[in-house]
Amino acid sequence: MTPRDPYLDLPLDGVRLIEASAGTGKTFTLATLVTRLVVERGLRVGQVLAVTFTEAATQELRHRIRARLERTLQLLDEDATPHDDGNAEDRIGREILRQHLAAGIEDADALRRRLQQAVHEIDLAAIFTIHGFCTRALSEHALESGQGFDPPEQLTSDKALRSELAADLWRAFAADAADAALLTDLWSNPDALAEDLRALLGDAALRPGPPVDQPDPLPALQSAFEALRLAWSADRGAFLDAMRAALDGGVLNKTGYQKDLLEDAGSALAEYCTQDDATRAVDPRIERLGPVYIKGKLRKGREDDAPRSALSDAIGHWIEARERREAWRTGRRIVLLHRIRDAARQRLDALKRQRRVRTYDDLICHLADALEGPRGDVLAQRLRDQYAIALVDEFQDTDARQWSIFQRVFGGGDEAGRLPALFLIGDPKQAIYGFRGGDVQTYLSAKQLAGEAPALTHNFRSRPSVLDAIAALYANAARNEDVAFVVDGIDFQPVLAGGGREDRNFLRDGQPAPALTVCRFPIELGVHEKGERKGQEKLLDPMSAEESRECATAACVAAIHGVLSEAREGRATLQDQDGVARPVRAGDVAVLVRSHKEASRIQRALAGVGIAAVAAGKQSLFDTDEARELRILFEALLQPADDGRLRAALATVLVGCDAADIAALDTDPVGHAHWQHAALQWRERWQRNGPLALVADLCATHAPRLLGLLDGERRLTNLMQLGELLQEADARALGMHGLVDWLRGRIADADSDDEAQLLRLESDARRVQIVTLHKSKG
Repeated sequence: MTPRDPYLDLPLDGVRLIEASAGTGKTFTLATLVTRLVVERGLRVGQVLAVTFTEAATQELRHRIRARLERTLQLLDEDATPHDDGNAEDRIGREILRQHLAAGIEDADALRRRLQQAVHEIDLAAIFTIHGFCTRALSEHALESGQGFDPPEQLTSDKALRSELAADLWRAFAADAADAALLTDLWSNPDALAEDLRALLGDAALRPGPPVDQPDPLPALQSAFEALRLAWSADRGAFLDAMRAALDGGVLNKTGYQKDLLEDAGSALAEYCTQDDATRAVDPRIERLGPVYIKGKLRKGREDDAPRSALSDAIGHWIEARERREAWRTGRRIVLLHRIRDAARQRLDALKRQRRVRTYDDLICHLADALEGPRGDVLAQRLRDQYAIALVDEFQDTDARQWSIFQRVFGGGDEAGRLPALFLIGDPKQAIYGFRGGDVQTYLSAKQLAGEAPALTHNFRSRPSVLDAIAALYANAARNEDVAFVVDGIDFQPVLAGGGREDRNFLRDGQPAPALTVCRFPIELGVHEKGERKGQEKLLDPMSAEESRECATAACVAAIHGVLSEAREGRATLQDQDGVARPVRAGDVAVLVRSHKEASRIQRALAGVGIAAVAAGKQSLFDTDEARELRILFEALLQPADDGRLRAALATVLVGCDAADIAALDTDPVGHAHWQHAALQWRERWQRNGPLALVADLCATHAPRLLGLLDGERRLTNLMQLGELLQEADARALGMHGLVDWLRGRIADADSDDEAQLLRLESDARRVQIVTLHKSKG
């Protein structure tokens, strides 16, 4: 007997949090809830608000809901008696229909008409991203939200604004000498400040808070410095001799005083004592002459033999005075940081008002502020009248500001006596990932407020052995008393295999493939100072970061190459949905990396062994070589008589002339005239038909050569995507010069956080998928 789906009996009101892991059927459950809302509560699809994470997710959910409603309508004309045959969707659909018709609320004909209407109105379904919902709410309820009927220009990226704001802040705070010194401690230049402004301007509390104001301990530092200079002058020879004797006599451990380090520290201290500025930067090795460091290097049982002198004590007092001064300066930097944040918020708001622009984050802030404003109750009621219930997917990525909107509108009753109706679906484990938008405190706050809802406990995407391997990792951590997620309230909940996959679906040499393989870099035995081998293992020479990346890349490529090689021999197979075994293909393999740079590294390494791959990462199209090459080309076409610009254009990978070809132009007037004529033809093509026509012509001409490069498809895809964007911009630009200025500006303001600038996949073919952490949702 197939177990009954728990979401057939869940009350369709209240605030409920559905906890789910990847692959446990979140979209399936959302479709079930929407079907129940249409059938049981008589709602039209436009009255059900569904908020998802991305535009792609909204389209997928819309497609799934349409398919579920269409199938439910078909089931109404079939036998509605519940039975176990058919797929899960059919079983659930039959049960929803049976329960509703058995209640006698309406007959089958009336229900059929409503379901037909729901299918016809699916394009009107309120399925949005959070920004899409806020845009709709502000525009449709402009009076209640206090928004004008002529909204500000929507910016897809605020990078240019942040750069301008950073330069303005730098000028303002660098005008004061005291602030200027602290400012350069925090950031090296305005560009570094601009990079941090996104995080600095966020809603999260800035910690630590400003410290209590204290007087500058500089006088105490100056006094300790003068005492140090006197002690050094009087006692340096005897103290250093005592330190040498302690090292030679085995009083001190030599690991803290490697060859010549004692002499170097003494020389650094001598140099420091010859100048008059107590705040000047010092060599950190001087601290090894202080009493605290010396005490830590004494061999056991030799504590009474420690070298002592007035100079060592003076060094200790001076170190303490420097630490107090540095702590005071750290406090001043924290105060400055809070001041800069306050000023940045005020100046940015003023700048946006002056320019009449807003960002996607502003949409959320404006709606949240409107709900907290004088007409907030009216606005909330209008939204409740419009949407009877809200379903929020990927709730672990919902921040405090977004949660305040949903809680205010859907988290309580209303004046008509309706109960709250808000369903949240999220993965608690992902709530800790701040770099992906997770907000663990918001998640935990919502969890305390929400009523109970069955968790999604069955994974339909992974093989059982994979689920067991992951559970074993966390079970081992628990036995070692490791806290997997650090935050109380976030725990690992094992999930069960849902039957969608079996271990025999992936075979290597006729056996189920290992679920988890750990690759460990080579380990060598350590060696004692006297030469004998130790009993434990350790790395003699730790790898540099670059070496570790090379090793990890090589190991990854070797693993993929091994599986695909076995597949060509019929030794590595997958079963498709029909149970038919086939060899593993490159498109069945995915690689998870941290950044687009790492994705490019893996892609090149795979190409080097003949394995095609596509990378889906966060990189701006305008931060590519292709964007810069098109700029060089178009600049040359603006001034066709400029021979230097022409040669620069010929040297691009797109055109493909090498150094010998370009050098030959000095002695080959015919060849030189050929390229000048070609440039004039390119310019005419641009003028007559637009930039896309020119880019497409050049790509078609040079495609055989470009496709011979390791990243040839990537280059051609970027060029065609740039051509399309240039064609769109050409309609708004002021002639050819205006278009080139537009391209220069986009290259200067390239922003990987702007979805409109992200690279598109270079191929839909079955290739290894390389995905960054930011792209691997769910």
